[in-house]
Amino acid sequence: MARMLENDVKELLSKQGITIPVGIKAGSSEEAATACEQISGPCVVKALIPMGKKGKAGLVRKAATPEEAGKEATSLLGLEVGGHTINNVLVEEMVDIDKELYVSIAYDSLTRSPIMLFSPNGGVEIETFAQEHPESLFQTTIDIIEGLHPFMAREVCFRAGLTKEQTRAVAPILVSLYDLFHRSDAKLLEINPLAISAKGKPVAVGALLNIDEEALFRHPEMESKIVYGQDRSLGEMTERERKILAVDQAAPASGAVRYTEFENGDIGFGVIGGGASLTAIDAIFRLGHRPTNYCDLGPGKDFNQKLEVLYETILSTPGIKAFLCGVNIAGAVDVSKMGLTIKRIIQNRDIDPTKIPIVIRVAGYNDECLRQEFENWPGVHYFGSEISIEKAAEEVVALIS
Repeated sequence: MARMLENDVKELLSKQGITIPVGIKAGSSEEAATACEQISGPCVVKALIPMGKKGKAGLVRKAATPEEAGKEATSLLGLEVGGHTINNVLVEEMVDIDKELYVSIAYDSLTRSPIMLFSPNGGVEIETFAQEHPESLFQTTIDIIEGLHPFMAREVCFRAGLTKEQTRAVAPILVSLYDLFHRSDAKLLEINPLAISAKGKPVAVGALLNIDEEALFRHPEMESKIVYGQDRSLGEMTERERKILAVDQAAPASGAVRYTEFENGDIGFGVIGGGASLTAIDAIFRLGHRPTNYCDLGPGKDFNQKLEVLYETILSTPGIKAFLCGVNIAGAVDVSKMGLTIKRIIQNRDIDPTKIPIVIRVAGYNDECLRQEFENWPGVHYFGSEISIEKAAEEVVALIS
């Protein structure tokens, strides 16, 4: 996942004419204290790491004085959260908030359109509030050709119950946000909260921007500001998750690899391709077993190298009883290279497939060559397009049930 740190996102918002709090980046307690002194008033100290929900995670601290700002910075700097080390903090003026709004724009792969979510109830509990009060979350599908018209933005504000004055101030911000979303090839652009200050002025208090990694070649000006990492929830990463993250960050724009472990899993999971992997995982759960992990791997020049590290990592998971791997369909891609990588991994790790059964399901060009490679190998079960990926998951469960 390619993200920008909050201070850099807010710089982009400011260029769009959106008001942001006065903020200063600091890398030490002394710098944080000095920043608070320059702000000349109460401030907040935020961890500068590429993730959302920092307020809920306790990574946003209030400070009334420069001394307090320095202490809060000391307590944050050096912490590791979600696989990221906090090397810098953002010291910002404290906004006198009268009302908190929520707005985000994301690309929906199902409708193949950007979708804007807007709520008059933003803040750290937005997810919980939206679940308990879904009527408070307003969704707008945006035509990728037409864009977001001002009248559409005003309509959203009125539907959400904003006053005329608030609508007059907020609607142009929504239009500007979509303009930034579109021009930056974003996957997600979020402001939470979009605060209405006590003076009635909208201020972008919290901001998050995820960029499409495949489109970064169009944005050389952003290259130095991009931070890579896995899109994951809070929690300590395992040693294997750290290993995969390091491999991905070594070549972030070439074959992005994702890996997240599950507790108490017994089937090593190496199915790549978003829809195919989720279908296979659902089948495994439905049949009373648990995968050891979720994974995915995008196309790129380092595909086979990353695949090798990914599969070796999965096969090193303690308690693994079987291994399911493969891809649903690879079109014109020569899948024999993928299959030979799988074979090499099995041989290099000295795995006995009669003890840890392996089900390989690959569909694509040259898969017949793979069938010959794996036939007559006890414990290895190879399938091509004659069965579905769901059926392959059922096959691996049957081998250990």
